[in-house]
Amino acid sequence: MSKYLCEVLESELFSKPWPMFVNGSFIEGDKYTAPQACKDCSSKECLSSKESPFHCSKGLESHSRTLGEASLVVVGIDNKNKSKRFKGVNFSLERFNQWVSRISILNESFDRESFKEKSETLHHFHDPVKWAEQIRINSEKLISNVDGTSFKEKFEKSSGEIKAIYQSSKMLVDSIKMIDVFFNPESASYGRSIRTNIYKLFDKVQSIIYFSEGKKYNKKFILSGNSFKEIYVYESFTIIPLTLIHNALKYSRTRDIEIEIEDSSNGVHVKVSSIGPIINEKEKLKIFEKGYRGKYANRLHHDGAGIGLHVANHVANAHGFTISVTSTSLGYDNDNMSMAENIFSFTVPANGV
Repeated sequence: MSKYLCEVLESELFSKPWPMFVNGSFIEGDKYTAPQACKDCSSKECLSSKESPFHCSKGLESHSRTLGEASLVVVGIDNKNKSKRFKGVNFSLERFNQWVSRISILNESFDRESFKEKSETLHHFHDPVKWAEQIRINSEKLISNVDGTSFKEKFEKSSGEIKAIYQSSKMLVDSIKMIDVFFNPESASYGRSIRTNIYKLFDKVQSIIYFSEGKKYNKKFILSGNSFKEIYVYESFTIIPLTLIHNALKYSRTRDIEIEIEDSSNGVHVKVSSIGPIINEKEKLKIFEKGYRGKYANRLHHDGAGIGLHVANHVANAHGFTISVTSTSLGYDNDNMSMAENIFSFTVPANGV
């Protein structure tokens, strides 16, 4: 939900008959006020429940709706028992649905204006992206002229100046692409499709991340597997290895991060494994939501806006596959965090895009 709409609901510009929570923030109703039982409640069962209507332990009813990215929960309803304690709190589902429809129209209007403004801002990045891409191409050509059997080996033998130019231009281009997909998910399938060796692409990305951050944090990327297939993918595909490897680097509590790539009958299977804080079942879905940051993100002193996995998921969908997550407990703690082997995996379809 647009931040502007939240401000409208908190003001007196738009009628809100019932007491409600919007993204966890309480807003009192204009016509009906929340009963004292709701105000004194510490558990807030209604906010975590996926049921609508939901009946809490205090005998009150709540109704929830999702508007875009926002959660809206009307609370304190006592239609069944018109007791003195809850006198005056009334609710009509039909009226509520009509109210939600009007709010949705207003919210969509705010979102369209916001998207238009962001799109206009991104348009100004068009030329800088082309320039950065040209720098990347030329620096990659310089690296390819260095002796070595793999990109990683050639990169390691290159001068510090060439490494810095290549890393900076590559990260800049991919970061802007990520922002573009964040604001406009359809852009994940824009541009031409490129015949790509998935193994070599991951090798290139892990080399960049290793020399830009991994080496500083004493991390080691172990790339293994037998993969020779070349598959047509969109230009946005690079966002996936960039996000998964960088994520593993941020949350890994051990040195080694394993990247396994194998050809299969239906495409190329990729698996990125690391040891870090356990990801519970609820988080396995939430980590792909826009703006969501991992439970231990702050504790592990990592900044970020929670867009990496969200964008990577859009790119995966544009290529016809999903990113799977498994988190297997290792039975011990590290710094009061339960440790697990965390694996992000997917299979790039052989037929490509």
